[in-house]
Amino acid sequence: FLSHAYSILMNSDHGNPMLQTVHDSHNGAPSAMHYSPKCQDANFIQGYLPENFVIDSESYSDQYKKETIGLALEVCDLCLGEYMSTGECVMFPSSSSLSVTTPVAHKYLQQGLGHGLRNDFTRRLLPLMKKATNSASDSYREILRKRSKGLWWNDSFVAKRSEFLPDEDGAIIYISENDFSNDGTFLVPFYMFAERIARSTATNIQIFITEECYSNYICKVYSASLKDYLYEMYPRALTTIDRIDPTGKGETYAGTAGITPAQIYGRLLLCSHLICATGDMECTYAALMKYGGYSTIMMRGPQRALLEELVNPNLKYLQLISTENVPTLPLYGFQNEENAPVPNMDVDQLVRQFALQSPPDTNECRHLRGRAGHWFQDMEYAKLAQYKRPISFYAGKADREFIPTEDEPFRLPTTYKWVDTLYPDCQTQLVTLEGMCNVMQRLGLRRLLFLGDSLTYHASQSMHKLLGALGDADFGNGRLKGFVYPFECSGGNEIQLQLIRNDELNNLDNEPKNNEPNCEQKGFCWRWLEDYVSNPAPTLVVANTGGHIHDIGRFRTAFDSFVETIDSVNRPDDVVFFRTSVPGHRDCMKKGIKPFIDHHEYMERETKKWNWNMFVKHNNYVDRQLTDRDARGAGRAHIEILDVYPMTVLRPDGHASSPDCGNNCGREDDCLHYSLPGPVDWWNHLLYSNLLDLAREKEEMREANEGIVQFGEITHKIGVSYDEVLS
Repeated sequence: FLSHAYSILMNSDHGNPMLQTVHDSHNGAPSAMHYSPKCQDANFIQGYLPENFVIDSESYSDQYKKETIGLALEVCDLCLGEYMSTGECVMFPSSSSLSVTTPVAHKYLQQGLGHGLRNDFTRRLLPLMKKATNSASDSYREILRKRSKGLWWNDSFVAKRSEFLPDEDGAIIYISENDFSNDGTFLVPFYMFAERIARSTATNIQIFITEECYSNYICKVYSASLKDYLYEMYPRALTTIDRIDPTGKGETYAGTAGITPAQIYGRLLLCSHLICATGDMECTYAALMKYGGYSTIMMRGPQRALLEELVNPNLKYLQLISTENVPTLPLYGFQNEENAPVPNMDVDQLVRQFALQSPPDTNECRHLRGRAGHWFQDMEYAKLAQYKRPISFYAGKADREFIPTEDEPFRLPTTYKWVDTLYPDCQTQLVTLEGMCNVMQRLGLRRLLFLGDSLTYHASQSMHKLLGALGDADFGNGRLKGFVYPFECSGGNEIQLQLIRNDELNNLDNEPKNNEPNCEQKGFCWRWLEDYVSNPAPTLVVANTGGHIHDIGRFRTAFDSFVETIDSVNRPDDVVFFRTSVPGHRDCMKKGIKPFIDHHEYMERETKKWNWNMFVKHNNYVDRQLTDRDARGAGRAHIEILDVYPMTVLRPDGHASSPDCGNNCGREDDCLHYSLPGPVDWWNHLLYSNLLDLAREKEEMREANEGIVQFGEITHKIGVSYDEVLS
């Protein structure tokens, strides 16, 4: 049918009788529906569609075929009508696809999306379109992979640029010119991207901009600023900007050939996360067609309402974000008729400042905090960083050995304060006993349980001291099971600090005996589940494993088993933070060592010692699994990531074998553990700050729910239904 329709299209004079001819070609319900591409053009995704595919007699019932083909006819009518009007088909748009602001596009949205993408279309035709489009994308990817191996160098059918192989682990942000105009410009604040692109996207982030965006000065500045921003937020990712060129003969920012529509769809459909930043129809279509990864569509205006029905519980991996309340940057008179900046007006700075605005709701800060900043020496902070009494064991040796002088009143590693430079409104707050008691009470929590290896043990020691304890929280220098320490809060309340040492988060039957390790990797694995479950107090759990597990497969098994166990005990009032793993540093014992300036300086010094370089893969897996878990709405427990990795890798100083402790600490090569006080204290400050965000978020949700209940009671009293009031 589609083959015949395209034949009509290519051979007709584009008169109105064509659409009637399409209907006439459909007599009853045929046993099969075929599509044969009429163009072998590597620039367009249609060129990769397989032969004889849409509906076959073996896969679908006659009734299903009849209904679906009827729907297909309506959609093809709309598609052919669009082609007659514009020379484009929204079903398979080129890079210069219809702008949703054009009258023709609005007509399509009203007649096509409004009529087709609802109800029967979603249920029947959309899966078929997804199958066809993704099959074409797979064909395109396979051809490029063969070419990249040197098998297709002289084949003109293949797109010219083998470097545009789709990256299944990367993210793509698609920006069109739709919302960039001279009288007012809608800009998506950058934090909205960082909140949604997984931190594990450490390989490739691409910004695709349309030709029209490339020609628009504001859009171009915005895209370039976004690239710089992502470079800071995702320092391990290769971040690029590419201009979409339907001919493949233009130039991008780097002066190379532009990306063709086929290359675009190959990437949009196969990337890990697709973000349609301006609601462009081309990107929206790809987001609807994706069969893997995640899609986020940021929309406002009439087209958003037309897509809302698609974003339902059956589409877990598609998120529709309303941008109705995102402010518009007024740019009246900021550009002249040639679309260039008006002299004496710093549009670049204005756009960047607007795009870098902090979230209006500070609850969102926990997704940004600790990721992009620097360590600054602050002697006023250093006064607050000192413990009331030094720790008596391994982590406290540097503090006990230190002799203050007038020039150096504090150990140097304790004088550095973390500052979030991109988001000053999201600074890390210092934890205190009063503050911790307050936030735990707001969240309904009464116990803080640290669960993990020796680094977790040191984090628990840090928390013990930061909450004001004078004595030591130590049982056998971390080789025994752990400790329980109560802290008295105001009003007669109490919070309990507990540590259970388990390097692999398992629950083995045999426990360590005679101070000997019992884990597979010569670690200590004390049973923890009984202690956790037997105490009915709502609990905040901070867990980690990784340092003792060097194989990524074993780490995945350990993490998945831990999450499954947490879900199985069904404690919905608990809050669980899984802390990311932090590597050690090369040559931490050298004199004069200071915090790194940024992550790129760290990567120049990254070491493979003890497989520390594998911790990135561990953390990426945790992030991906928790992101997927949230997207699917799976799991009973509230589990979040506590990402201490970005700030900690910038601290090669302050280790147990660093100059401020040296050989006096008993080991010459411990560049993994830190002395206390030190960088580990900031893990607990970050935890406390994120808890504050979480408490505010839950309180707002509770208030909103109470408001709905009260509103329902009022409408009941006045005799008006809730739905009537809303309508």
